[in-house]
Amino acid sequence: MKRYRHEKDILQVLLEVSRKVSSSLDIDQVTRAILQQAKSFLATDYSTLFILDDRSRQLIPIGALGFKSNQLENLTILLGWEKINAELVKTGRAMVVNETRSDFPLGAFIAVPLIKKNKVIGSLIVCNSKKAGTRFTDADKHLLYTLSNQVAVALLNAQLYKNLKDQYVRTVASLAAAIDARDPYTHGHSERVSAYAVAISTALSCTVRFIENIKLAGLLHDVGKIGIRDNVLSKDGALNDDELKKIREHPVIGTRIVHEVISTPLIIRGIREHHERFDGKGYPHGLKGKKISLEGKIIAIADTYDSLTTDRPYRRGVSAKEAVMEIVHCAGTQFDPVIVHAFERSVSRMPDVWRFV
Repeated sequence: MKRYRHEKDILQVLLEVSRKVSSSLDIDQVTRAILQQAKSFLATDYSTLFILDDRSRQLIPIGALGFKSNQLENLTILLGWEKINAELVKTGRAMVVNETRSDFPLGAFIAVPLIKKNKVIGSLIVCNSKKAGTRFTDADKHLLYTLSNQVAVALLNAQLYKNLKDQYVRTVASLAAAIDARDPYTHGHSERVSAYAVAISTALSCTVRFIENIKLAGLLHDVGKIGIRDNVLSKDGALNDDELKKIREHPVIGTRIVHEVISTPLIIRGIREHHERFDGKGYPHGLKGKKISLEGKIIAIADTYDSLTTDRPYRRGVSAKEAVMEIVHCAGTQFDPVIVHAFERSVSRMPDVWRFV
């Protein structure tokens, strides 16, 4: 098994770790990069990463490599990790243990604290199975401790970013709910459109980043209705030409509102273009075919499906099956056929999402 000993090798590993963990703020990507490098750094069987939980003030596992599906859970139950981490928090010093401990079912291990501003914010533990027979040295401990210094800041930044993103999503969801609450017939509309847009994007095998953004675009697609008077927004009967013109301004109004706080083009386009039509007869800009963004096309179908299946003052909502048939019928005119096919696949694979049960 490869063990790093030469300074040149060590430097190359540290540079690689630094490159990988600094290239992303995604907590899962950063965690996996740390675990992979820690495991290969000393050619160990297992690696586990813990981070300080703000509520419990305990170190909790956020990732592990090398374990079988239920092994990590069993180890947690056996309290082996907790005692090791408690000692790390208490002393702030790395540990090397080569003898078998009754409270830790695995073999030899090295445990190092992740420290930021003289406080332990996490821990990194690598270990081997008993049958490996490997003995760790103080030099090994020093190598892993050096590695931990490289990743502590990146891990903290990723965790802070995740917390901010979660808070941001909650704020967006609250704003969407406030918009929907203006009209009792649209209660929950934005959340459903967001879920439908995510389902279609998943069927299209879109990237994780795309799906995260379209989720927010779906939540905010009707934010421009804040600028529409209640007597127009909640009118029981048909809208006159002037009222229809006002309603059709909401994608542009929404774009202006969101653009003040969000610069992500995908989200902006999804809000602005969700009423454009594939045949060019939509609004607000009459875009046609390929000129309409993918996110605009996706949210258009999600929005239409929810509108069709939801009761309105002037009509009853149709069944899920009828809504699907109507959207399929409009492929090539109102909707992009490629996105319609993805919509059909999504309905087939995830019927519960579409209330198709």
